Amino acid sequence: MDKIENIRLLLVDDHQVLMDGIKALLEKAEGISIVHEALNGKSALETLEKHQEEIDLVLLDINMPDMNGFEVCQEIKKRFPDKKVLSLTMHSEAGFITKMVKAGADGYVLKNAGKEELVTAIQSIQQGEKYFSKAVTNSLLDGMQSKKPSRSQYIPKITRREKEILRLIIDECNTDEIAAQLFISDTTVISHRKSLLRKLNVKNTAGLVRVAYEFNLLVEE
Repeated sequence: MDKIENIRLLLVDDHQVLMDGIKALLEKAEGISIVHEALNGKSALETLEKHQEEIDLVLLDINMPDMNGFEVCQEIKKRFPDKKVLSLTMHSEAGFITKMVKAGADGYVLKNAGKEELVTAIQSIQQGEKYFSKAVTNSLLDGMQSKKPSRSQYIPKITRREKEILRLIIDECNTDEIAAQLFISDTTVISHRKSLLRKLNVKNTAGLVRVAYEFNLLVEE
């Protein structure tokens, strides 16, 4: 692979400590520099609007408070079609990967990847190739090969109110904030949250987020 000099990155992640880790990982990578950072999707799009000439590739997380990575990627490809997008996330489930690809991502790498793989992914994508790490490819193949039942067979239908609460949970609202926005009591919010955990067979908020994205539970019917 020919080495491309000076690939300029926009790093988008809502956790500063993770951004610092990625910066440290790429700090001495020859020909790659992080020129801008954003802590959420809205800020990422504003940064691209102001500095698009300075940015070649976007390193994009999926779980973010205002706009998720799928939405941000779609907007980037719509408004800045020449910009490359590499999804850098902890989610290895086939549903996440497929949804990100459909949103227009040029590659998908897990956050536990080493420096060498991340650099290879960035260089490959900037040269016009697609890049999916081995773990991601295996996850996609497993998903294709396993004959899973349709969503309706194993994901219970959630009510409109539960969907509203799930959306706010994903937006990282706490119980008080959800109650205030929906004009219901804290007790009611807690009750609906317990119902969601039971219906979707998960143990915590992270599980709710994963299942919501994997099975498009927030899509309006």
